[in-house]
Amino acid sequence: MSILTQETQAASVPTGLALVGRRVRDFLRLEARALRFSMGLGAGLLGGLLGGWGSAALSLCSGLLLGWLGLAGAVIGQLTMAGALGLGPLGASVTAFAALALGVSAFRIFRVVPELGRGLPNLPSYLWLLGSGLLGGLVGGLVIALTWQGPGPALHELWRWTANGLMGSLLVAAPLLLATDRFLRGRMVRIPRELPARRSRRLSLTPPVVESLGDETVRVAPSRPRLDLGQTLLLGAGMVLGATAIAVPVSSFVPAGAPWVLLIYMVPILWAAMGFGLRGGVLAAAGCGLAYLLGIAWVDALTGVGGELGRRLPPAHLLILALAGAFIGESREHEARLRDELMNANRLLRRDLLHVAQALTQAVEAKDSYTEGHLHRVSQFAVMVGNRLGLHGQELEMLHYASMLHDIGKIGIPEEVLRKKAALNPIEAEIMRRHPAIGARILEKLDLLKGAAPIVLHHQERFDGVQYGKYPGYPSGLRGEEIPLGARIIAVVDAFDAMTTDRPYRAALPKEEAVGVLRQERCRQFDPAVVDAFLRILAERPW
Repeated sequence: MSILTQETQAASVPTGLALVGRRVRDFLRLEARALRFSMGLGAGLLGGLLGGWGSAALSLCSGLLLGWLGLAGAVIGQLTMAGALGLGPLGASVTAFAALALGVSAFRIFRVVPELGRGLPNLPSYLWLLGSGLLGGLVGGLVIALTWQGPGPALHELWRWTANGLMGSLLVAAPLLLATDRFLRGRMVRIPRELPARRSRRLSLTPPVVESLGDETVRVAPSRPRLDLGQTLLLGAGMVLGATAIAVPVSSFVPAGAPWVLLIYMVPILWAAMGFGLRGGVLAAAGCGLAYLLGIAWVDALTGVGGELGRRLPPAHLLILALAGAFIGESREHEARLRDELMNANRLLRRDLLHVAQALTQAVEAKDSYTEGHLHRVSQFAVMVGNRLGLHGQELEMLHYASMLHDIGKIGIPEEVLRKKAALNPIEAEIMRRHPAIGARILEKLDLLKGAAPIVLHHQERFDGVQYGKYPGYPSGLRGEEIPLGARIIAVVDAFDAMTTDRPYRAALPKEEAVGVLRQERCRQFDPAVVDAFLRILAERPW
């Protein structure tokens, strides 16, 4: 075999594979087209059998979901069913044209108007869906009115078909669009620049309280427990059925009360809109409308009263309820997005604030080697004690920063005093006692850390208020609960760490001896409640 022949065969392999791939793609496109036409045909047959707003909804969805092929199938289905029902050539043609008007209206609007989506990702998508149903119903109603030869005024038929288009998009088209977008997204005809659907998510009614307690943001107060999907559907269905059990009897036997009693459907609609946003409100409104229609039909069948359904059903009221659910759901989603953005910004701000506090801590440690590791240990256990004693939210956060920065005032203390290897004389001790006031003045100049300033200022006070002796309280001589709780917590943890750490003038005390000192100084130097809480934590988590 020549080299030229081998090269030709090698080159033919990818060409053959490309040809096979092209044929497979063509077959899949043909299959997709046939499927869309078949689905449109089925929708047209079913719509022609149902009539009214059911026919309008299926015709609208055929054009919007399946495109021209699906709409052609729907029109053929409408013609076929109209002929089978004996409407005659004119009636069949008019019915098919009404279906075509609905499908074309929806399909063209969603292709031309920007930032719309068939999965109803935003409020304009839902409003344009209702508008396309109204427009298509109006066009079809005009054709029927112009060709009307039956009893009654033609204007009545115009109104009826227009209302059918609007009610079909309200009660059936919206849920059908959402279901198709969720489960048959790949079968829908492509629309350029279509907005992708936002999956409905449970919107927390009580956003979690977050506090920065370290390198990561941790959850201190979790949100309410959430229902799973089955529980949510069961609760929603129960609310709709309960409202229907009240609305249908009143509408049936007291027709004048129908517009008022329908307001009871606001309960499940608002619940769904507040919990699941726009899509939840839309689905709840459609479910309420369908439940009301079925309930009225069931009562009519039991009582033998016919022809009263249209009189008792106020479509405008159902439309108002649906719009209320959509607007409230959209505003709820907007609120949730703003809340998430705010929480993220707050998390980043507190992370940066934590980095600032850590930088200040490192500045203290660089000047006083004794504080290396001390501030981290005191901060860690002070937050645990504060949490045990019921501090939360901003109080716990300020305790966190105050415990990290309680020695920040040592920046203003001379190094010969800080690093002296012997006990301090009275003058040096007085200089050292200035560091709480210096630290408080530094923190007071920072708005985000201003709440930690009183804690830093009073963390050396004694619980009994004594200002003399070997370990006097300073700088203000406060006593008992006059001392901020955060300062009382830091006093205990700070003293324990000081006792169990080597100092230039003495060795570290054993842990048991330091615990004994804390118990001995309960109600004297230290708050007894803080000592007890700290010792319980110390037993659970070793120092």
